[in-house]
Amino acid sequence: MTDCVECGGILTGRQKKFCGGACSKKAGRRRHILTCFSITLEEYDDILNYQGGGCGICGARPKPGKSLAVDHDHKTGFVRGLLCFFCNKRVLGARNAEVLIKTAAYVTKPPAREALGRDVIAPGRPRKKRQIRKRRR
Repeated sequence: MTDCVECGGILTGRQKKFCGGACSKKAGRRRHILTCFSITLEEYDDILNYQGGGCGICGARPKPGKSLAVDHDHKTGFVRGLLCFFCNKRVLGARNAEVLIKTAAYVTKPPAREALGRDVIAPGRPRKKRQIRKRRR
């Protein structure tokens, strides 16, 4: 008898490497993280624990059965941390650090407030007047 490659459990029937789907999925994830980001699953867990169990920016915790994305610099490959889908795709997307710093400065010190010396609240778009169409007879 042989043992499961992932957990060491007993293999039965036609099983050759893994005792079940959970072990197979975990092994695939372990292989993906190692080949794509050069970190082990244990190092991934260390980063997640250091971040408090959630996203490195917003702190959102992953849903059960899901995991956070490994955020990395696409040019250098430098791994920065773990992010939720929103922060990974929307906040960092294709932006660099300079753009993020400028965005933070723009939000914290809006130029309109500085230029006018007061806060301006936009009323929103005016509603279109509803036109009544006449039917042709």
